[in-house]
Amino acid sequence: PAFGADGSSSFRTVHIGNRESNAQYKYKHNKVSTAKYNFLTFLPKFLFEQFSKYANVFFLFTGCIQQISGVSPTSRWTTIVPLAVVLAATAAKELAEDIKRHKSDSEMNKSTARVLVGSVFEQRAWRDVVVGDIVRVENREAIPADLVLLSSSEPEGMCYIETSNLDGETNLKVKQGLPETAGMLTPADLATLQGHLKTELPNDSLYTFEGTMVSEGGKIGYREMALDPTQVLLRGAILRNTDWIYAVAVFTGHETKLMRNASAAPIKRTSVEKTTNRQIIFLFAILLLLAVLSALGSQILTSRNRDQLSYLMLPEGEGAKTFVKNILTFIILYNNLIPISLIVTMEV
Repeated sequence: PAFGADGSSSFRTVHIGNRESNAQYKYKHNKVSTAKYNFLTFLPKFLFEQFSKYANVFFLFTGCIQQISGVSPTSRWTTIVPLAVVLAATAAKELAEDIKRHKSDSEMNKSTARVLVGSVFEQRAWRDVVVGDIVRVENREAIPADLVLLSSSEPEGMCYIETSNLDGETNLKVKQGLPETAGMLTPADLATLQGHLKTELPNDSLYTFEGTMVSEGGKIGYREMALDPTQVLLRGAILRNTDWIYAVAVFTGHETKLMRNASAAPIKRTSVEKTTNRQIIFLFAILLLLAVLSALGSQILTSRNRDQLSYLMLPEGEGAKTFVKNILTFIILYNNLIPISLIVTMEV
């Protein structure tokens, strides 16, 4: 049995040059995205990332308690406005970086490939290449998807590729098509190719591949031929010193080995930020202790000298409420123990 998009079997079936037969499996399209955000996810992702930094949580907390009437000895905007400015500047920087990613993705997805339709090759965008398509790649062009090599301009179906984008190696690697397909040198020859591929499931291993080409007639006849990494050309590689190749797409888009090795743009949490988070917890504990002790001292002094403080018109019987309000007031007074400039310094 062939497996579909749910990966319900141990292999996948790819009908060669037959889009209609492959459509039933609902394989992934060849459009890729390396961007961190989209229109819907920007705000929640950005806010989650920013408030995973405890400094931002502290300043938001301080800004909120400054809004409580009768608690803040300073203006209610002295913390919330600087925090909003810092977050806005960070958001602008994140947006600028992600717009560059979107532009790069768009350019790549719009790159053109030559796809066999009937017995002629037509120009199509990379995003429109699907599993099973027979494509032509020419010298110095990038491989648009993970391909199984059929034939090339070189003798015995050989070709040379550069994989520096995949593994950092600059030396050229030799690939070779099966002897049975190496003689298919024209679109008319390729149009006679009948059969399917049985291949491994999509994975991130750059150096392994298992599969079988099953011919169902045509010039090759009825036979099965084993496939190995020698026949596989990975997306991201560059064709070198070879005029052209013909190959079949087996993995596209985010199922290619390149994309399965490329993790999504992560939420950046550096070791410096982790250390800073721990130190801010420690500083907040000190600040809270100072605020409690100060509020306690204020409460004791007030209760002892109430007769001399009549001009303050202190309410009677609200000791607990006053104590809590004093704690919040002292937190605001001592909030410079964790300076907001710390965030700006870390962002820069």
